[in-house]
Amino acid sequence: MCTGLESAKTQRCLFQYLGKDPGPWWLSSQRLKEVADVLRDTCWPKNRRPRDVKAATADFRVGPVYMLLMGMALEAALKAVLVADRPDLITGETIPKNLAHHRLAELWSTAGLRRARGSGRYCPLERLESFLVTFGRYPISRTANGMKKLKGATFNGQIDFAHVERLFAQLAKHVEVKVPQLCDEPHENA
Repeated sequence: MCTGLESAKTQRCLFQYLGKDPGPWWLSSQRLKEVADVLRDTCWPKNRRPRDVKAATADFRVGPVYMLLMGMALEAALKAVLVADRPDLITGETIPKNLAHHRLAELWSTAGLRRARGSGRYCPLERLESFLVTFGRYPISRTANGMKKLKGATFNGQIDFAHVERLFAQLAKHVEVKVPQLCDEPHENA
């Protein structure tokens, strides 16, 4: 006799129940962002000075992890919007290919958001995607050609913080409009 999650039928039902509900996606996003914020607030030197050794160490050690967590948070929030709009995306026993990727710019556009632009040649979604791919898996890409993603995986301190926070604020406002049941309180600056 199967109990709990041992039954294949139970696993499939739970997969579909949780997958079709934007709530778990949004909750995952919020948890990841909270951890990224704690990391930034506790590990990042305040009042940095040029050539500050502690700031340089934080750039190298903490910055990429912050970007990875924020990329994951944005991805989960975007998928919350997509699943809220189309719960039929989750069927069967696997996440469909059009949802099972880390192409943030594509998810951003599919979720109905305007193209996210940084200043100059800075593209925040592409940068976050490079951190997801580079630091979220292995120390190297799956292929030699995939190593080109490393190019965008250098951390730029306050510039990255500012761009990523603006992206998340824009997305949170979008979630508030598209999936209001996920937001207990209106988002700041809404």
